[in-house]
Amino acid sequence: MGADWNEIVMARLSWTPTIALKKEPVAWVLGGLATFAVFMFVTFPFGTLQARVLSELVKATGGDIRAAEWSPGIPIAVEWRDLTWTKPGTSSIPIQVMRLNVGVMGLLMGQKTVEALIQFPGSGQAAKATGTVTASSWSFEGPVSLKARAQHIDLATVIKPYVTRGLLEADIAQRWENRGKEGIAFKGNGSWKAEIKELTLERLPVGTITVPSLTFTRVTATLSCHDAICDVTDFKGDGPDGTITALGRLLLRQPLQSSGLELTVTVVPGAGWAQKAGTLPIPPLPPGTPLTLKLAGSVANPKLTL
Repeated sequence: MGADWNEIVMARLSWTPTIALKKEPVAWVLGGLATFAVFMFVTFPFGTLQARVLSELVKATGGDIRAAEWSPGIPIAVEWRDLTWTKPGTSSIPIQVMRLNVGVMGLLMGQKTVEALIQFPGSGQAAKATGTVTASSWSFEGPVSLKARAQHIDLATVIKPYVTRGLLEADIAQRWENRGKEGIAFKGNGSWKAEIKELTLERLPVGTITVPSLTFTRVTATLSCHDAICDVTDFKGDGPDGTITALGRLLLRQPLQSSGLELTVTVVPGAGWAQKAGTLPIPPLPPGTPLTLKLAGSVANPKLTL
């Protein structure tokens, strides 16, 4: 009995040091990570980063971007508030919040990853665009990949004055190569999927033609891309003014508004179309009669022909 009792006592005495030895490496790891995060926050050049980001956005979009204020975030992040994107000849786009986070875990594994969040005013936190950009270097030269999602974006605040209503949901995955001074070359596969609910277009210019007001209950689009060629595998809009479908190709170029269009568009007018189509240079169509058109040119300057 004495020997058994001694063994029990020794086992209980040895239990606490074992646990302490297991906890000690964890504490060192957590302490090291915390120290690393503080060091990065104190020494990281946030001012240079935020100026570089805005400069690259101006270069990529061809417009001007102004921010009322910016602030650093933990562990490596920059946040801008009350931004405005403007471009001559177009309406300005307000942005409530834009935040960029450098992926710390990816940084420890040698990956260059930036996560982005954009929130638009007027629709609460539900209206946002998120995305992740992964590159081979912090100069973002060489292979670059993007994965992005848009949720509950009110197009009336983004595409004025041609859109007065419409909620956008979209998923985008795209790859390209940044060749520095030579510009961007679209290399690799990509996919674009979008859905717009309750879309209303107001006097949309297409070349020399101004399309009258159109209303669609739902519009869907799917693109499958390989290098700079995107096949439009699905495009359909339904509403009281009729149905529109399209197939063809989108030829990606930089900047994106100069991308080329090669689309065959089929319009099936609805009951509300006849009253609106009188100003268009096309023959009058009874409801349900299909009409095929060609849409070519660039995204910024499309041309519609019979």
